[in-house]
Amino acid sequence: MTFDENDNGLSRLQQALARDFAVLNLPAANWVPTRSGPDGNPLIDVLVVGGGMCGLAAAFALRRLGIHNIRVIDAQPAGREGPWRTYARMETLRSPKHLTGPAAGLPNLTFRAWYEAHHGAEAWEALGYIPREMWADYLGWYGDVTGAAIENDVTLDDLAAVAPPQVAAGAGNACWCAELRSAAGQKAAAYARTVVLATGRDGLAVPRIPEPFARFRGEGVDHTGDAPGREMMRDRDVVVVGLGASAFDYAAEALEGGARHVRILGRSPRLSRINKAKQLGYAGFLNGFPLLPDAEKLDIFEYVFKRGVPPPRSTVQRVMRHANIELVLGAPINEVTRGAGGRLKLQTPRGMFEADQVILGTGYFIDLDAPAYLNGVAGGIRRWRDALPDRAPGGELLDSPYLGPGFQFLPRREPAPPGLEQLLCFNHAAMLSLGNLANDIPAVSEGADRLARHIAATLYLAD
Repeated sequence: MTFDENDNGLSRLQQALARDFAVLNLPAANWVPTRSGPDGNPLIDVLVVGGGMCGLAAAFALRRLGIHNIRVIDAQPAGREGPWRTYARMETLRSPKHLTGPAAGLPNLTFRAWYEAHHGAEAWEALGYIPREMWADYLGWYGDVTGAAIENDVTLDDLAAVAPPQVAAGAGNACWCAELRSAAGQKAAAYARTVVLATGRDGLAVPRIPEPFARFRGEGVDHTGDAPGREMMRDRDVVVVGLGASAFDYAAEALEGGARHVRILGRSPRLSRINKAKQLGYAGFLNGFPLLPDAEKLDIFEYVFKRGVPPPRSTVQRVMRHANIELVLGAPINEVTRGAGGRLKLQTPRGMFEADQVILGTGYFIDLDAPAYLNGVAGGIRRWRDALPDRAPGGELLDSPYLGPGFQFLPRREPAPPGLEQLLCFNHAAMLSLGNLANDIPAVSEGADRLARHIAATLYLAD
């Protein structure tokens, strides 16, 4: 059938999706008893912190299981949840278009169904990779049709466990008091039985800032997570530090933004060409990895990260089609100074390079002590360093939280801090414990299902 752009394909898709929900009896009827919190109001059964892809998938998975009393909050304005319209700079997603992402096995909830409703089947066949902001549009639609009801411009400032008997009789285990703040600065307390941290790649991490650059950050040096704009690059000499995908994305951003010259500096003597992480997404790995011995889990991810995850071919081509680009390998930065006119001087084994602006594409490292809202909690959370003391001091991976099978934080020592196992880590920091179930498009539905089933079980047992 030829697609007619005047035909309301999206309306027909949503009717078909409503039919799917009806036939499958989705969402299932709520079965969780109402419990009262310390303030006398009904307890929230699940507070989901983060309205990006993982938060949306988690919320839908919970409703599918009949857990309706949930709230989803996000610190960003509507439409800017996740990285897609903030610090991400790729032209298209890196995942192939056929991956179904958060669709939870429902054909009419896939990106493909949404795209064809807008553009037709022929356009889908012609599509290469999914444009980044189009993916954000799809997720916005996904949130609407699955009833996510995101509360935007709401920031989590603090979390504190409230232990029985402060919690009303019959409420089961301890609950969490979440201090929330609106964009206008108004504060309110929300009491929840379970809290899910669906806070993305940088939610429990901090930007990796090489020591020579630390004192210049914000003064000619920015990390990709700072989302520096094109206007900062125009008519300037720009150095991008790093050889990963984000580094190349920002090099392209600088070139397309009118930079005079862009130089990519990498400490490795070669650019990685094979993405070992591509072998972390098939069904055997997704289901089997969580069952592996701890030492093998660490071995696998150390192997992957030691070899580096290369930028996609299309991203390299996007950069290298420009004449004013230079790639310098084997060039770790040993010293940074400020020269005449405010230009930065970067000393490397390959020589000294000057720049008006430096972009650090150096990634993130896990730091559970970084989020202010975990100040009263982080010290009691078990880390991989605690689980594998013979591998310490080891690398940064050992700073990851050591999670239970349902993404729950575990105690560093007994007795466990109140409520700790009702605090769940559904973000990138879960990778070493459970694999790629909460940090990428391919397996987010599987991860959300695992998370929701764990929460359903714990609520049942508590009641």
